[in-house]
Amino acid sequence: MGADALIVGGGSGIRFGSKKQFFTLGGVSLIRRSVQCFDEHPAVERMIVVVPREDFDLTRPLLAGLGKPLELAPGGRTRQESVRSGLGLCRREGLILVHDGVRPFVSPGLISRVLAGIGEYDACIPGLAASNTLKEVDGDVVVRTVPRAKLFAVQTPQCFRAAVIHEAHERAQARGFAEATDDSALVEELGGRVRLVEGDPYNVKITVAEDIAMAEALLKCRSGSA
Repeated sequence: MGADALIVGGGSGIRFGSKKQFFTLGGVSLIRRSVQCFDEHPAVERMIVVVPREDFDLTRPLLAGLGKPLELAPGGRTRQESVRSGLGLCRREGLILVHDGVRPFVSPGLISRVLAGIGEYDACIPGLAASNTLKEVDGDVVVRTVPRAKLFAVQTPQCFRAAVIHEAHERAQARGFAEATDDSALVEELGGRVRLVEGDPYNVKITVAEDIAMAEALLKCRSGSA
C-alpha cells in the first residue's frame, strides 16, 4: 500500500498579507509546487489537499492535470484543525505524510528519507541542527543562553503511522487542545516514538512576504538560471 500525502494549505495568510498558498512562484502557485512532488513520488498513492472551503473552485484548476487521486478538504481555524480535517479523508492504516503547502521546494529525496526512516517508530520527521546561538528571554531581558547541541529546527514532510496520527489528533480534540503547530508533538504527547532524520536546508517555508525574494532566488539557482 502506498502512502497518503496530506498537504496543508488552509491558512488565511495573515502574516503574509494574502493567502500565500496561491501566490505564484515562477508562474506556478505555491500549493501546486508543494503538491506536485508528492504526485511524482512512487511511494505516494493518494493526495489530500487542505485549503479554505471558499477556495475550492480556485484550487481545482491550479491542481489540474496531476496523475494521482486527489481530494480537497476544508481548512480549519488553526493548523491543527486543518490537519484533522484532512485526516478525515485519509486511511487509518499504512503511512501518512503531512506537509506544509507553502514549502514548495520539497525534494523526492527528503520524502524518501522520512518514509525509509520510520522503521519501527511511530513517526519520522526531518530537522536541521540549530546553527545560531539561542537565548531565552523574558520580555526584552535575556534569561539565559540555551545550549543548542541537541536542538533542531523541524521541517515537513513528516511521516506517521496512520493509526497513530489519527489517535493523536482525536485525543487532542477530546481534551480541547487545538493549537499544535507540529503534528509530531501530538504523537509525543501520546507517548509515541518519533525519529528525526536529516532535513534539507532548501526546504524553506514561505511565511512572510519577505520570504518571496529568497524563494525566487532559490528557484533560479535550482533551475540553473543564476
